[in-house]
Amino acid sequence: MTDRVKVWVIRTGAAAASAERYLDLLDDDELLHAADFLRERDRVRYLVAHGARRLILGRELQTAPESLTFRADATGKPELDGDGRPRTSLAHDGDLALLAVTPRRTVGVDVQQLVEGLNPVDMSETYFLPFEARYVAGGHDLLEQTDRYARLWTRKEAAAKVAGGVGWANTRAAVLQRDLVACVEPAAPHRHRVAPVEVPAGYRAAVALFGEAAFRVEVAAFEVAEFEGV
Repeated sequence: MTDRVKVWVIRTGAAAASAERYLDLLDDDELLHAADFLRERDRVRYLVAHGARRLILGRELQTAPESLTFRADATGKPELDGDGRPRTSLAHDGDLALLAVTPRRTVGVDVQQLVEGLNPVDMSETYFLPFEARYVAGGHDLLEQTDRYARLWTRKEAAAKVAGGVGWANTRAAVLQRDLVACVEPAAPHRHRVAPVEVPAGYRAAVALFGEAAFRVEVAAFEVAEFEGV
């Protein structure tokens, strides 16, 4: 049976007043983190992303979202506490967050906003493998170059999150025209399967699962009204 990963698309650009509804769902660590943001816009995005994560997982587990507890795994990645819990990964950029949920395999998800002012050719030449940098530079215009860069970057990041990698080393992992990715750091014999995720215009995203077994991706939009009363 083919494994499944569900990716929830969460729009985080809510007004501050709307975001406050999530405060009662978060634990002390999350509230402290939210308070550290210097810009109100970033605080709102954090509240919505982490509040939505609790609502989604609360419904999945048929439990109160505020009662969920998270622990850091060996790489510092937050995971649901308790045996037999789903594996999750949360990523956000701009006004969009993605929550990937899968029954058992370690998962990593990444999303990037296509922003103006980025020089994708220079970035690729600095951080990517030479043949990937040439692929980015081969785009017909800046828009296509930025698109190619973001698609490669999110694949590298998703696989690195599965492997527990940190830092810039995994930008050297080969992902172009590859569904199976071997990370550079930590070096291991494992390869991880990566797939694109369909997201709104202006963003690119990818999700990875540990190991080589195939999986299918299901994408759903988070609508807070559906979760009222969880």
